[in-house]
Amino acid sequence: MKTLKTKTLAWHHLHRPAPADLKWLERHFNLHGLVLDELTRPTARPRVDNFGDYLYLVLHFPIFDQQERKTHPREIDFVLTKHELITVTYEVIGPLEDFFKKCSTDQSCEELFASKTPAHLIFHVIKNLYAFALRELDHIQESIDRIEDEIFANREREMVEELSIVRRDIIDFRRAIKPQLMTLESLAEQSQTLFGPSLKPFFAGLIGEFTKVWDLLENNKEALDALYDNNATLLEVKQNDTMKILTIMAFTTFPLMLFTALFSMDTIATPIIGLRYDFWIILSIMIAATVGMFVFFKRKKWL
Repeated sequence: MKTLKTKTLAWHHLHRPAPADLKWLERHFNLHGLVLDELTRPTARPRVDNFGDYLYLVLHFPIFDQQERKTHPREIDFVLTKHELITVTYEVIGPLEDFFKKCSTDQSCEELFASKTPAHLIFHVIKNLYAFALRELDHIQESIDRIEDEIFANREREMVEELSIVRRDIIDFRRAIKPQLMTLESLAEQSQTLFGPSLKPFFAGLIGEFTKVWDLLENNKEALDALYDNNATLLEVKQNDTMKILTIMAFTTFPLMLFTALFSMDTIATPIIGLRYDFWIILSIMIAATVGMFVFFKRKKWL
């Protein structure tokens, strides 16, 4: 456990709390047994509970893994009292760790973010996490721009896998972000029992930060869906062209095979066979038939 203390509040940050940490929390904050049990493991869904003297908040934030090229939801648990803030993580969350370190070492940062109430502090903590989420969306935008360039450079087939990877990334991002809206709205209402209506705009402001991330995410989703459909259309056109060429080749070779089969029949009186230039006559007929088929296709505008 790491602790940041100022004149007006204390911020306790725990990573994978041990039994001794939980006992300390129970002794100093009189936390409910249900909350202590929740702090031992990650929670599947975001939530906010009002326990009278404190609020218990669970949020999940998307963190992109560059090696896996996949976004993972990382959980942060908040316990908010009138004078103290507790944050609990189960995986290392870089932006939260950096923000805590900055507030612990930078005097100006402490005065700006941690000099008032825990309500002000949690507002800046969550706002900073949403700012990080916005920066994380930049890699999705860059991927979309690159895919767009590749699609219109006739690399449709190569982009099928890339489109699927970015689509999965957006799905994971949406899965982590979308459930937070109702939780933040409930937090804005529940916070009044601890801090009064004067600080409600701060908690309501978090909804605005959420909206910024969600709107950009939706824009990226719509752009990627449009590229996906466009790529599928271009692939379909190319496949249709290939099928058309194969069909024309089949119809072109059909009369040639027919002539070959007819003149290879073992009959007594086969026309042309036996004449002086029978081979060249048959070959000329086959070439004429082929040219005729191509002329026919051309007039039908199939070529």
